[in-house]
Amino acid sequence: MDLEVWACPVCGSTLEETVNGLRCSDEDRVFRTAGGLPVLLRPEEEPLLQDAESHASAWKRDRYAPPRDRVADLPYVAGATWAQKARSLEALVRLLGPASGRRIVDVGAGTGWLSRRLSERGFRCYAVDLSSDTEVGLGAADTPKGEQVFDRAIGALERWPLRDDCVDVAICNASLHYIADVGPVIAEAARVLRRDGVFFTMNDPVHVDSESAVRASHDFRDRLIREGGQGRLVDRHRHFVASTLEADLRRRFSQVTRYDPDYGFRFQFVRRVKSFVLGMELASFPIYIASKG
Repeated sequence: MDLEVWACPVCGSTLEETVNGLRCSDEDRVFRTAGGLPVLLRPEEEPLLQDAESHASAWKRDRYAPPRDRVADLPYVAGATWAQKARSLEALVRLLGPASGRRIVDVGAGTGWLSRRLSERGFRCYAVDLSSDTEVGLGAADTPKGEQVFDRAIGALERWPLRDDCVDVAICNASLHYIADVGPVIAEAARVLRRDGVFFTMNDPVHVDSESAVRASHDFRDRLIREGGQGRLVDRHRHFVASTLEADLRRRFSQVTRYDPDYGFRFQFVRRVKSFVLGMELASFPIYIASKG
């Protein structure tokens, strides 16, 4: 692991590798591993691991979950949802520009498909997620030969286990909507970014109409509950109202820009029809680009 980037999630101190796991250099606490990944959580966040396990179990049964035998191909797999995510990746790559060895932290990374694709393009990636599940969590990023394609660690959205001012780009990809209050997450992004760094949010459901946002979020939570999901990751799920999310971003970042990728005529047409039938505004999936100025 690149210990110039990772840090103790409790005090922010440097970490050292030991036979028992990573050790905080200042306070001598040792962080265990799960599924071969370091668990860089504060003590009060440990219960989230059970929530993540419950969520993963339910998510694997959902129709939009990653196909089990195609994880290495994500997001280039069949299905409208993955076609949308593929286009969002292509838009992100254009917005990022040349890799030039830049460091990217991917928080709420899931299977790590975004980190994998950006690593292929020359970025140095660090993936963080609560789940080590081998189908929908960071365990899915294991390769047949066991080589480390990018750094991975178990961590929470509210407290990133990284040093201050250590990365060039921070990304939350389809993960902010699992948080009731995004303020701490946005603050963490601002903390770990270098002065000229950029924070991207993408693949989160965003509405103009607040009632549609609430209704859509309830529908998603009910679906996961029917599949057996429970805990905070299910309970806190929500769809965003654009004006609120943009205001939250501007509290920490002086420049916030919304970019709407071209998801194709078919994607837009189907959603317009579905919106009419359901009598509600369906979510859009913009990319937000936030910088300190």
